Amino acid sequence: MTLLDKIKVDPRDKKLLFTFFAVGIALLVIAGVMALLMLLVRTPAISIGSPTFYYRTLTGHSIFMFIFWLGFIQTGLLITAGTVLIGRSLWSRRLGWTGFWFMVTGAVSAGVGILLGAETSYTVPVPLSAQYEGTPLIYLAFIMLSIGMGLIVINFIMTMVGAVEHRGSFSSWAAFLRDIPISSFAAIAGLFIAVPGLILALKVFIPAFLWSVGLLYTDPISIIYYANSYRLNWHVIFHIYHYMPALTLVGVAYILVELTADAKSIYPKQIAKALFLLYPFFVPPTFLYHLLVDPNIPQGIKSIGSTLSLLVGTPTILHMFIILGMLEARIRSAGHGFLTWMRHLPWGNPAFGSMAMGIVTLAAGGVLSYMLIQEQLAPVLHNTFAVPAYIHPMAAGGANLIYMGAIYYGVTILTGRQLWGLAIAKVQPYLMAGALLLMAIFGSLAGLAGVPRRIASITLAGDAPASWVPLMNLTLGVGGMLAVLAGALFILVIVMTALAGKRVSTVQEMIHGMAPAAMPTMVKHKTTPAALLTIGIFIVVIMALTVLGFMALNLVPMR
Repeated sequence: MTLLDKIKVDPRDKKLLFTFFAVGIALLVIAGVMALLMLLVRTPAISIGSPTFYYRTLTGHSIFMFIFWLGFIQTGLLITAGTVLIGRSLWSRRLGWTGFWFMVTGAVSAGVGILLGAETSYTVPVPLSAQYEGTPLIYLAFIMLSIGMGLIVINFIMTMVGAVEHRGSFSSWAAFLRDIPISSFAAIAGLFIAVPGLILALKVFIPAFLWSVGLLYTDPISIIYYANSYRLNWHVIFHIYHYMPALTLVGVAYILVELTADAKSIYPKQIAKALFLLYPFFVPPTFLYHLLVDPNIPQGIKSIGSTLSLLVGTPTILHMFIILGMLEARIRSAGHGFLTWMRHLPWGNPAFGSMAMGIVTLAAGGVLSYMLIQEQLAPVLHNTFAVPAYIHPMAAGGANLIYMGAIYYGVTILTGRQLWGLAIAKVQPYLMAGALLLMAIFGSLAGLAGVPRRIASITLAGDAPASWVPLMNLTLGVGGMLAVLAGALFILVIVMTALAGKRVSTVQEMIHGMAPAAMPTMVKHKTTPAALLTIGIFIVVIMALTVLGFMALNLVPMR
């Protein structure tokens, strides 16, 4: 029995799941439009619009893309992990819809706040944001989002509890955790990060909202104290929001590798599950790398944070090598050789292409991030374009591409329609990955050259170094525009599938063009897949690129 045969969606849960993903797609559209408007302002060859317009769109893009799109899609995936993957119904649909409407209220509040004049980016700093009229609504948006996601988390927990046969027996819990799919276990492990993060978000943003409307911290001493506290806590929250997608995308990748290639884990599932428990261990303390330039943080603490940060990607890296090993073992079991097995992967399956390109862009962004989290390089690069140059291949690439792969399946199963525009869908992930890699390469060079981030115009009235303009034309004008185009193609396919896709009755018909290729098992692969032996290569590459980063700082003219 394949994974597709096991997937059963309770009709009573289908509407809620579809609505979560539909609103998430709508928010992705808004974020994409904001990205396009940003590109039109900041690309030197175009440079249309005012600085005010740029900062307004920057705030909209960052909030809707990084906070709300990811919030909705990950919440939908959480519901999926707790119901569809284990064959359960949601504990309380009323609670699910209540959480959904809280989150929608938050998204609307954020949109109105931005329209009223909030130009704060997603950090919404205290007290600098006081000058913007829409700031209170941004804080309110984050509160509503946190409450809504918290209600969904409670619903997920209760659904999991209801799935255990003898809830008072330790052995029943152990058997349940042993038998559930890897992705469902990933969702449970993620709670150890998400729950404290949601509680901290309420602790931070409720006082911020009260301050913004004049009900709290009205004297100068209190506001200074709170501003420092807000800044520290925000970085903790940001760090959690930054790494939750890493955990989530890995969980989704395990589903996609089985759906697209019929690949099973060559090792016991317990190994993969144990790796997910490393995220709650590594993620919380490593927020310190965001504060390496903070003069108030002791030097010893900065060194510890930098060291720990070098290890934070360890579970994701190990998971990716396991997934590569699963693919290699499956393809080679069909009789393909050591050097040829990659040719026989289902590259024409849009869901597989999304997953594969997500892994590629995630690796690129991860390698670049290792330069930025080191204590010596961070002070030089932290406020340059090197930061968005690594974030975009990690978030828009690693996370979004893998989520897109899951949505290609989800939209067909939830609507009962075949994927519309299969030829477009096959090309879209490769176009997106190519665009993001262009942004990563030339954006990193721009950062090394000193190009600042969050600045409307990089020409500085014609006083910028000569290298800045061509680098940013390539980064945003070419890479950025192609990324927006790839995102638009994805939206087109999903919307047209929901509206005009061919109606079918069976799951096999729904996933036309995305079914795993029939590959008979000819040999049992007994040796360790080569993919699992390449971790050392990754470490060597990181060290080499770090050295090159230091060398580049001396070779590229800095401003």
